[in-house]
Amino acid sequence: MSQPLFTVVKGNPTEAELAALTQVLTDLQQEAKARTSGGHRNLWGRPTPRDHGPVLFNPSAFNSQTLF
Repeated sequence: MSQPLFTVVKGNPTEAELAALTQVLTDLQQEAKARTSGGHRNLWGRPTPRDHGPVLFNPSAFNSQTLF
């Protein structure tokens, strides 16, 4: 048994009104999913770098470098 899409809290809607409201809410939900799925996402503000793995501290990373 699936959960209802919405619940009528006040009033006494007819079956036709409930069907129309259900259709409108379903259409809006599908449009919202279509807008957010796929396409280009701007990850500029993402806190971690996109192309790099986690940053690891290595104290002996530059031992062979004479300039450091």
